Amino acid sequence: MIGRLAVALLLASSALVDASAAQPAAERDRIASERAAAKARLTEQERTCREQFVVTACLEAARKDERATLARLRRAEIVLDDADRREAAARRRQSIQERAAAKLMPASDAASASRRRDEPRPAPTPHSVPTPRAAADGAQSDAAARATEQRNVDAYETRLRAQRAHRAEVEKRNAARAATGKVAAPLPAASAP
Repeated sequence: MIGRLAVALLLASSALVDASAAQPAAERDRIASERAAAKARLTEQERTCREQFVVTACLEAARKDERATLARLRRAEIVLDDADRREAAARRRQSIQERAAAKLMPASDAASASRRRDEPRPAPTPHSVPTPRAAADGAQSDAAARATEQRNVDAYETRLRAQRAHRAEVEKRNAARAATGKVAAPLPAASAP
């Protein structure tokens, strides 16, 4: 009997795997309804068992059947969860690859932009002709950007000079200490508690 039960469970679980690949949401609904039916069946069997003379053996058999049903349903849920995790991981890998490809695109866009600069430009349309004020604003913003960039470069070079001077001062101080021959006293030995 146990062999037949095991074969039936294997066939049922393989059928669940096939069904889970087709429609996971419908499969989850089926599992939930089957779980509810198993609990209702257990409640009915417990009520029937309590009317008999030998209650304990009957209740144990009913609970054993319910545990077997719930275990089978749990295995089916695990299969569905694994498939969901694999699918989510595949989607995540795909989005990472798309973002990586998008990061590479600006570099290729810059190359194509330099090629486009060499190509002759079409005549401007009346809507795209810059007004004298817009051209002046553009020249001012270019000058401001160059000035900001120059200030940033100057600040960086100042910090770099200060860092080099500090390093030279520390090395000079360490060399002077080493030349005097002073050696730091060792730490006292730890006493045993």
